[in-house]
This record gives sequence, C-alpha cells and structure tokens, in this order.
Amino acid sequence: MSEQNTLFEQIRSGGCLSYILGCAEKKVCVAIDPEQDKIEEYMGLAKAFSSRLLYAIDTHTHADHVSACKLLRHRVDAKVVMHRASDAPYVDIRVDDGDVIRCGQLEIRILHTPGHTEDSTCLLAGDRLFTGDTLLIGGCGRTDLPGGNAEKQYDSLRRLTALDDQIRVFPAHDYRQASSTIGDEKQNNVRMQIGSRGEFIRFMTSRHPPLPRKFELALEHNRTPIPGTQRGFGEGI
Repeated sequence: MSEQNTLFEQIRSGGCLSYILGCAEKKVCVAIDPEQDKIEEYMGLAKAFSSRLLYAIDTHTHADHVSACKLLRHRVDAKVVMHRASDAPYVDIRVDDGDVIRCGQLEIRILHTPGHTEDSTCLLAGDRLFTGDTLLIGGCGRTDLPGGNAEKQYDSLRRLTALDDQIRVFPAHDYRQASSTIGDEKQNNVRMQIGSRGEFIRFMTSRHPPLPRKFELALEHNRTPIPGTQRGFGEGI
C-alpha cells in the first residue's frame, strides 16, 4: 500500500510509544500497544482521520503500563488482537506466526518473537516493523520478568537481522529518537552484534534492573477480564 494512502501517527507517553496505523482509502485503522492514559488521544486521532478503529493490538503482555486494549474494546468495539500465548482473557483474535491482520488495503503480518515474554510479537506492515519490546533502539527488552527467556530473545533478534536493512523500526519504548531501521540496529545495537547464544544469555542474565514502577498494577490489569464478561479465549485468525 502506498505511503500516501497510509494513516500513521506515533504517540509518546513518557518512555512508552504507541501507534495509530491505518488505510486512508477504506478509512479504518488500528491502535498498536495503546496505553490507558492516552485512550482519548487514540479516539481523537481516529476521528481526525475520519476512520474507524477496527483493532487494538498489543505486541505482548505489558508489565510496565496499563494497556488500553480492553477499554478500546468497550468504548469503540475494537477487536483485541494478541498472540495465542497471551493469557489476557479479553482477546478477541489470537494470532500465530505468519498470520495476517487486514485493515482495509493494509496488511499487518505477525512475527512471533518470544524472549521478552512468551507472547511477544513484531508486526510487519510494508516497510514498518512495530517491534514491541523485542527490539528497542540500541537495545532489547529485558528477559527477567514473567515469561522472559534469554535464549529465545537471542533467536528472535537473529530472526530480525534477516529482514531488509531498510525496514523502519518502531518500538514500544524509547527515551530518545522515535524510530530506527534494521540496518541501523545491526550496525549500532550491541545486543544484535553479540555473536553467540551463550554469550547473549550470559549478558542478559547478568543484568538485574529494578522492576518497572507499575509492575504489579500493569500485570493485574492486563491479565484480568473486562468486568461483567466471561473469562475465555478469543478465536484465532
């Protein structure tokens, strides 16, 4: 799909990054890694684009902020999309590696990239790659939280190095510049340059950063059902 026919907006909230992505021709869009505090902004952007929010997509179960996915599900009837490994009970569409979410003329391909969490995914839409916490600019997601696995993170990063160098990288977190490319990360990101699985595992497991400030609140919210609904599993694509 052409750039001029693509709706795109990056939303920053502290160190968190989320996105509106959509098809201008069909006037539909998705919210990627939406944060609860920004829910009015997502709805306002959809309105400004004269578009309907079809999907709310979390690239993984967040442990550092409260997801807006189930609120968008309630407020605008957006379908919540996450990987099958997610234990969030309000997911409508559970996806696997290689599945495609269609939003008008836009195709969003699912890449399962476990490591930061077991349900971590990257979303490839044209030349844009939404990497969640799998790949950050100059770094990668930590592997010491629930579902984390340094060996799987190594394999997921190796998978991303096989993508075209010109693909633009849009992570779920950053505290400096807002995007990068696969080529830039291969050249400048130390964690993508570690040559062996054993060395990467030693590097990741030797780090002991503090827990995210909203760790317990975020996991509690992001793993519980919408009030008044049944706990259950959404249909796969």
